[in-house]
Amino acid sequence: MLTRDQVIWAYRILLDRDPESEKVIEEKLHCPSIRALADAFMESAEFFDKHPYLVSAKDRWVMVEHKLGFRIWVNTADTAVSWCIIDGDFEPNETDFVMRNVKKGNSVIDIGANLGFFSLLCSKLVGPTGRVIGFEALTFLHESAICSVRENQFDHCIIHNVALASQRGQAQLIYAPGSPNWGGAFLSFDGTGLPDHASVTVPTAPLTDFVGDIHADFIKIDVEGAEHMVLNSCKDYIAQTKPVVMSEIHRGQLARVSRVHPVEYIEFMSSLGYECHEIAAGGHGDLGRAITGHEAFDLINVAFVPK
Repeated sequence: MLTRDQVIWAYRILLDRDPESEKVIEEKLHCPSIRALADAFMESAEFFDKHPYLVSAKDRWVMVEHKLGFRIWVNTADTAVSWCIIDGDFEPNETDFVMRNVKKGNSVIDIGANLGFFSLLCSKLVGPTGRVIGFEALTFLHESAICSVRENQFDHCIIHNVALASQRGQAQLIYAPGSPNWGGAFLSFDGTGLPDHASVTVPTAPLTDFVGDIHADFIKIDVEGAEHMVLNSCKDYIAQTKPVVMSEIHRGQLARVSRVHPVEYIEFMSSLGYECHEIAAGGHGDLGRAITGHEAFDLINVAFVPK
């Protein structure tokens, strides 16, 4: 259990200031360890604003031989995803869940591939008799993921440079240049952005444009609030094929992009024949408690499993 003094001194050492309120101290006290506390500060935009030399010093593309049996290109400036991959502890509970549920010969869809970690892991798991279809809208992330696919000779994996949405067209992808977290880009259809963010125009299309007669066994979706919109656009396909779906639920981004509350998202999936569960910790890929959306969380990864 962290102490109040540890949190205060983390602010002073890493951000060169005192905490702005008792509320932020209380929030940081929930970090499970000193390492997690330090990571929370060092992954923040404020930390890099105050230590810009660290960005240039760390901005290097490197190939990592991952312990799960594939090679992946990562960038040392990306502390939120790449460093966790380098350390071998990127989303461990979700990784265990994937390894438990994705089998040889399966067809997997990875929506929001980022650097391609889950696309590569699933390609390894399904083998050449299976199939992986990924989607990543940010071009530089897509190019990196494609390079990793080629490095591993995963010919059964294809990653498309497109943002999945409800229809074909274009949208603005809003992102924070220089951010230590390369996984935070989100779609905007009305041109609305955020201060200190940039935008790039990306093509959009529904999932049904790409699946053809493929029977999906597993879908991983993490698209910063567009999850409901994407799955709603292919609800007949989801209801027919009934894949296991591993999804991020980000309360704020879900409201911003899909215009729904987590409760509405979960109820929508329930109408397609799914139960929603937290993904349990412990290294076994088990399901945890049932999730309704009323719980006090800002961000959570869940599993939607057929009833």
